[in-house]
Amino acid sequence: MSRKLHKILGYYVPAFFEMHVDIDADDLTINKLKPFEITVLFHEYIHFLQDFATYYGLNRIYVYSEYMHSVINRIYRNSSDNKICVPIKIEDNADNVLLNQQIQNFTSGDDGGEYGIKDFTISDIIEDSDTLIDNPDMTSISNVIVSSLEGDMVIFGAIAITESMAYIMERLCSPSAFKKSPSFPYRAAEMVADYYSPHFSDDPLMVLALCDMAQMSSNPGACFVRVMKGIQSGQLSFNSPEEIYDHFYSQISKTMEGEQSTLLLGFQGLSNVVKQQIKNYLRNMPILDTYYEWIDRLFNFAWEWRKNDRYFLLKMARHHDLSTNGAFGFCICNVGTPLMSNNRGSYFKISPKGMNVDIDVEYFKAFSQVEQLFSQGLKGCALYEWCCKSPQSTPSELCLSTPWKKVKEERLCPYALLWKHWNLSKYDVV
Repeated sequence: MSRKLHKILGYYVPAFFEMHVDIDADDLTINKLKPFEITVLFHEYIHFLQDFATYYGLNRIYVYSEYMHSVINRIYRNSSDNKICVPIKIEDNADNVLLNQQIQNFTSGDDGGEYGIKDFTISDIIEDSDTLIDNPDMTSISNVIVSSLEGDMVIFGAIAITESMAYIMERLCSPSAFKKSPSFPYRAAEMVADYYSPHFSDDPLMVLALCDMAQMSSNPGACFVRVMKGIQSGQLSFNSPEEIYDHFYSQISKTMEGEQSTLLLGFQGLSNVVKQQIKNYLRNMPILDTYYEWIDRLFNFAWEWRKNDRYFLLKMARHHDLSTNGAFGFCICNVGTPLMSNNRGSYFKISPKGMNVDIDVEYFKAFSQVEQLFSQGLKGCALYEWCCKSPQSTPSELCLSTPWKKVKEERLCPYALLWKHWNLSKYDVV
């Protein structure tokens, strides 16, 4: 599963609410940043919104959460000698974790490498499918293979669409301060749209709306191409980006159980599940009231957006000055930011209006560190620099080699708190 979106001028860590901006500013307060700096931050902030306000983003969190739940239960059952051998490889699909991961990997598509593909001119688009491991519900999943005149061949999936959407927003909302980025993945959606309908792709707001709505599906790449082929054939026609939203909101689909559903019902159902999963990472801990409150803020905001203001993103995109963009400011005011870092190794976070400044978002980075221990065998904790600058932490050499052993200390860091809370205190890692 992809760890980061992307690394040109920053990156965002999907499912774990963390963003890095490639700037030196010592204060990431929005109104104190230079135009270029706020543009970089804005791009990554769009990824943050995509994480909890799209069906695909929520599903990605669900996949990670189910993996963690499965691994911990397997540790309880199988580690009779109180030792955990990492990385932990799940080899059966008894709890659908393998299937979920496989679908996630297939639908994510390619990112073009660490720094993207500078020159990419589409020569052909082929629809294909990937075979899934044995399961009772589905045998394969669609993918979109894009070839270029330059000789590259990539899978057009969720990563390309999320980056394309963020780059369109960046160009529209900050036309004088954005930096030109590689063709793939940053212009992938526009290029794919142009392949099927140059008239449609001429309007970035149309492409933006389709990117957003494609992410409200379980397979954004296939969804995007399906709509574009409908436009090419004349079966679909849109006169405004608003009509794209209206089309998706009006669609009736069937669940695997055969029940009728809509975009909103599907989003609401998954949102409720994921919200509870995230809360359950640290269940029934009164000292973390702000953690639970922030999660509620995120998911309530996303639901109000999708239910009552479906064109919200268009409002943001049509205001061409980030310093006065009311929609962007509305987001900051209502949900704040995830954990942010800069080039100097400093960490920042902006709390929503009316909330305590200490909203405990650093726990999500701790979640990611434990997940990477289990999935990749990475034993050091990347929160070390954060803890070195936090008066409430007790960093030591253990952080860089065996952070789980800090569970024996009186004052628990976020990593150690998780380890204890998940009843892993008696286990050592090998």
